[in-house]
Formats: sequence, structure tokens, C-alpha cells
Amino acid sequence: MSREIFIGGWTRQSLSQRSQNERHAVWKRARALHSAEGNHLARAIEKLGLPYAEPEPLPDDDPMMMQLRSLMASPAARSAAIESTLDGQPAMAGIDTLLHDALGQDYRLNAAAAPTAQILLAQLMTSLGYSEAGSKPLPKRCVARTGLFWRRTESP
Repeated sequence: MSREIFIGGWTRQSLSQRSQNERHAVWKRARALHSAEGNHLARAIEKLGLPYAEPEPLPDDDPMMMQLRSLMASPAARSAAIESTLDGQPAMAGIDTLLHDALGQDYRLNAAAAPTAQILLAQLMTSLGYSEAGSKPLPKRCVARTGLFWRRTESP
């Protein structure tokens, strides 16, 4: 039974080797299929006993949250977010590299770090006069798999 292969070629072993965020993404896609095969995969993920839910954002008093806030307030973060947006990428594509350089493996290994960074980035982009324009996949090098694409809000 441990060698059972699910839709998409997933096995229990390959699922257990994924991060919480990756398992959540697989679980979410499987549930969205609304098929017997998708439901079977989603149930297998649930029964693994490993975390698969989308993590909650970091609490305000968490040391990493303080570092994320500081980085997001920097001119380098603003520049990276705007440059990525102008290049047709989600703003997170530029920010992700900045965060990984500054925080290293702490950023990559903390399941709540990328979702928290996405929230802080949304606040930054909104404050800069941008509005959400959909979601796009991020480059493979990024911790987050998808990010919001932003467009400049029209001035009245």
C-alpha cells in the first residue's frame, strides 16, 4: 500500500518529502479536480499525518516577522518589487531573492515565512499605488510558488 501511486504520479513517500506549502498546493489542486482520483489523493495527504494546511502568517512579535517588516520597508525591497512588476513578473519574484539573501535557510524552511512576506508585500504594493491584477507562477528558484501580479492604479 505504501507503493500506491496516486493521480499525477504522487506516492506517499514523495508527498512526505515535500514541504508543508508544497503539500498544501497539491492537496488544493487535488480537491479542485472534483474527481474520485483527486479526492483519493487529497485523502492520502490528509492521512499522512504531516502538516498540509496553508500556514498562518507569523505573529507580530515573532523575530522573523520583525526582520520581514524591516526588509519590506527598505528601498531595496521597493525597487525589487517594482522592477519585477515592470518586467511582467509577480512582485514576489524580486522580493523572494532579497529575503532569501537576507534570511537564508530560516526563510526557506519556515512554512509561514513566504505567506507572511506575501501579505507584507501586498501592503507595500498597495501603498505604492498598485492594485492586484491576478496571480502568476513564480520562477522555480523562489520559495513561494505563485505571486500576485500588480498594475499601477489609474490616477483620477
